[in-house]
Amino acid sequence: QFWHKGESPQQFKGKASPWQRSSPGCCEGAMLQTLAAWWPALFVLGTLLLVCIIDISRAHIFPPVLDLSGEPAKRVLTSPWFLGMFLPLLVGLLWIRSFSRANKLSSTDTCNMVWWMVNLFWFHTACDIFSGFFMTMPVLTELYAHMSPSHLTPRWHESRAHLDSGYCLELFVEVPMAAWMLYLHARRDPARHLAEVWAAAVQFAGTICYYAPGVAKGETHCWLSYMDRSCGAVWVIFPMVILKRHLDAERAKGGISGKAGKTKAA
Repeated sequence: QFWHKGESPQQFKGKASPWQRSSPGCCEGAMLQTLAAWWPALFVLGTLLLVCIIDISRAHIFPPVLDLSGEPAKRVLTSPWFLGMFLPLLVGLLWIRSFSRANKLSSTDTCNMVWWMVNLFWFHTACDIFSGFFMTMPVLTELYAHMSPSHLTPRWHESRAHLDSGYCLELFVEVPMAAWMLYLHARRDPARHLAEVWAAAVQFAGTICYYAPGVAKGETHCWLSYMDRSCGAVWVIFPMVILKRHLDAERAKGGISGKAGKTKAA
């Protein structure tokens, strides 16, 4: 008998027993929900791990040559360019965790907030703008040059003009837009989902324009080129996921409204 003192078996009906609440299925479901909400942050950790252990002088060699001396990690982790982005990112992720719990957000809403946070500080700024455009981030800048040697030419050289156009889109549009999306989510603005579809569409289009010239011309310089495009595919796939989620949500609302209308008419 798992019902509380003073509670009848009928009142207990439908409640989960302690055994049910602690079953492996419940734990597995909770882990999957956490993964669904926080995978963009794990994506950041994966890229950071690569940057901290790869031998940058032989980065073009496959299988990758690792440098476990700690020298690459030291260069990155002590850089003001890195710290200026990563520390605010950590604070932002902690805030999202607290905000999500306080407001009982779904894993989908939490995931979207994490997505905009990691783009704001890491992927758009620390990676693309600081490493690809201004070329100030240690180790990552060299990795970008291995991915696409046109980074070794001056900014706006014809061989890298499409890349610089993408970086400017991020600098002047996508970074401010990511901050705006976080603001809308924090306010629980009812129009945030409409704005989010637009913001995701800009990411989608920017990614296509960034990678299409190199892919069309068959430019592949080493395994890092393949890895770069594989990672870049996330900015094609996830915007479509965002679009589908919001389409499904609006269609569900329409279905509910339609049923309500029929009921009134009857």
